[in-house]
Amino acid sequence: MEASENLWIATAIALAVGIVVGIVLTQISRRVGGGNSSSSQAQLESLQLRFEEYQQEVAAHFKTTANLAGRLNRSYQDIQEHLTHGAIDLAPDDMTRQRLLAALEQDAPVTPGSRKQNEGAFDSLEPPRDYAPKDGGAPGTLSENYGIKRKL
Repeated sequence: MEASENLWIATAIALAVGIVVGIVLTQISRRVGGGNSSSSQAQLESLQLRFEEYQQEVAAHFKTTANLAGRLNRSYQDIQEHLTHGAIDLAPDDMTRQRLLAALEQDAPVTPGSRKQNEGAFDSLEPPRDYAPKDGGAPGTLSENYGIKRKL
């Protein structure tokens, strides 16, 4: 019986030593890891700050782009008006004036009001085909006999 008692005592001592070593290692890893977590937190905050600055730069870029596009559109409209007034005031006769105005209307940008005028322009166009058209009684390109010439 003494051998089994010694075995139980040795097991209890090994368990106690393991628990003590585990607690010590946990404390050491927390101290070492605590320094890493604070540096990780600092890196995370730095990345967050850089990301927010980037978002602000992107927003500012698109705002400036929108303003510039608006100015460009207004300048184009001013040029259109100037050319229209010039065609009306400076054309030598009525026929020339009508041709100039028609040319200016043809080159005018598409605006919500002018879309209805141009809607019929594409009515005669058909969508592209996904097959080659065939000639008369010739077999189509998907036919099993397409491209095969018979020997006579």
